[in-house]
Amino acid sequence: MPPLVPAISPRLRSKLRTLAKTQLKAVQRTYDTLLSLEGYSALSAAARKDIFSSIAFSADLWFQCLLDGTQPTSEVMDQTAAFARRRVHQNVPLRSLLRAFRLGARELWRTCTELAEADPALAHELLFDVSPYLLDYFDAMAEHIAEAYLDEQHQQARWRGSLLQQLYDLVFHAPDDTARFRETVEALGLDATLPRIALAVDLDLRDHAPSVREDALDRFALSAARHFEVKPDALVRVWHRERLVFWLPCVRGDSMTRNDQRAAEHAAALVRAEPRVRSIGIGLMNEGARGWAASVEESLKAVDFAPRGSRADDDENDNEHGDESGNEFGNFVRVHRFSSIAIEESVRSSANVLRYLVSLAEQLATEADLLATLAAWFASGQRRRQTAETLGVHPNTLDYRLERIETLLGAKLDDAQWIARLDIALKLRSATQSSERDGKKKEKKGRLGVKKAKRAAH
Repeated sequence: MPPLVPAISPRLRSKLRTLAKTQLKAVQRTYDTLLSLEGYSALSAAARKDIFSSIAFSADLWFQCLLDGTQPTSEVMDQTAAFARRRVHQNVPLRSLLRAFRLGARELWRTCTELAEADPALAHELLFDVSPYLLDYFDAMAEHIAEAYLDEQHQQARWRGSLLQQLYDLVFHAPDDTARFRETVEALGLDATLPRIALAVDLDLRDHAPSVREDALDRFALSAARHFEVKPDALVRVWHRERLVFWLPCVRGDSMTRNDQRAAEHAAALVRAEPRVRSIGIGLMNEGARGWAASVEESLKAVDFAPRGSRADDDENDNEHGDESGNEFGNFVRVHRFSSIAIEESVRSSANVLRYLVSLAEQLATEADLLATLAAWFASGQRRRQTAETLGVHPNTLDYRLERIETLLGAKLDDAQWIARLDIALKLRSATQSSERDGKKKEKKGRLGVKKAKRAAH
């Protein structure tokens, strides 16, 4: 509660009563200064009106308490707390709110010192009686406001967590309930019609105990929001299939291609800044509950079927070597776009087409060096001289191998359709081999775990 009110002389009381009726100037000065603070400058017209009213209310209350010699009632304190609770939902930071109170106290004191300049006989009373009260009063009110603000923030976090869980259930288990999806998204303060892109982030959280993992995810989400240049609340997140999934808002009106490229560029910056990120998969732009779910599946496939960068595993005597080529985002490929494997994925959905393309690669695998030759030829942009140098063979040897590929498959390597077919066939084979390596690694880890358990038992 605010401190006890000091007794003031009739002369000062008369002056303060007049001042209380004309203190709009101090209120306006405080309001104008607040608009430059973080969280206040972007407020809507209605919110700004609420801010001005709360400043005037606080100033009137201080004068009323001082003139009446009474402390604020419980109803007034509840009203003051309500101002603080509204600031939470207006996205005004607590530090800005407390700074606003300090500014208000300063402006009221400046107004009071003007009385002393006009009537020096009041200076002693203002300095030694009114000044300490003003400081103690606003300190107590700031503490009351901070408690209300933090309590509302805690309640909002619990409420938001409940809404996010509801959103998760709708997207992955009831995507056709469009009405509830829209209601839930809008309750989170988001635009349900805005397209989004899903990002699946593979994070290394092995040294985080389950009890502190949520805090680690919160910190990472803040970092991600900075890199994607969006407000933290606009970056919706869930933990799904052992990965952290973000739904990133797209730029309305931009093409799918541009939004895809922008997401990849920002993801690359996040990878460089956050060493805990093993890889990030990026889905395609989509909207609605079913669209959000589809983008998540695409982002997961982008990670699961992408070429692996060359780096040592942490497991003892177990190194994984894959495609060592980098991309435009870094030395090793750690940002994977579904758009890069969209054609292969459409092929996977047709069993007959998939079998046909796999058979092309299998046919080449019957003769040594043909698959490696074709892969090198694609990697060099179908330039024969560069391919021969990469393989370390004579150009005539390369010509023979390419002719042999054409003969075995009945293909034409100057035909765009054959080039597309063989390129996809090689990518499908590479993805299959990568999955097989992962399966063998898991099997090996399982055997090592069993051996360690047996040794420990003995």
